[in-house]
Amino acid sequence: MKRFTVRIGLLVLATAGLLLVPVGEGHADPEKARACLDSMVSGAISSGMRVRGSDVAAAGNQAAITYRLTLYKGMDYVLLGCADGEGVDLDMRLYDKSGQLVSNDKSPDAQPFVDVSPPRTEEYALQVLVYKSNAPNTDFAVAVAYKF
Repeated sequence: MKRFTVRIGLLVLATAGLLLVPVGEGHADPEKARACLDSMVSGAISSGMRVRGSDVAAAGNQAAITYRLTLYKGMDYVLLGCADGEGVDLDMRLYDKSGQLVSNDKSPDAQPFVDVSPPRTEEYALQVLVYKSNAPNTDFAVAVAYKF
């Protein structure tokens, strides 16, 4: 009966969002990813760009998250990313609506960026891939900066 009560108690806490999981080595850190991105965004703004949107997400090693975004012909974009851990290779790939690669980040680091001047206005897919990480989950932050 005691085990049943403990399990029910844990279930109630988890459901209520009150169960705290200890942060250990290799645990993702969304605040670190956000702070890193904020620094990159500040640089983009100081060069005359504006920021259209941002997001923070997490993925495991070799896992990707895809964002759909409309990019407009005649504008210049910088797609920015920043991961939270040491030894992380975060990659970004931009595909057009037919699935063709438009541009991608080629550097093996945790701060990818992709410059693009879309040839036409359409919906694009931005794939953010945790290519390499020593942690089970890696938090990252992404932003879309643009200039007329």
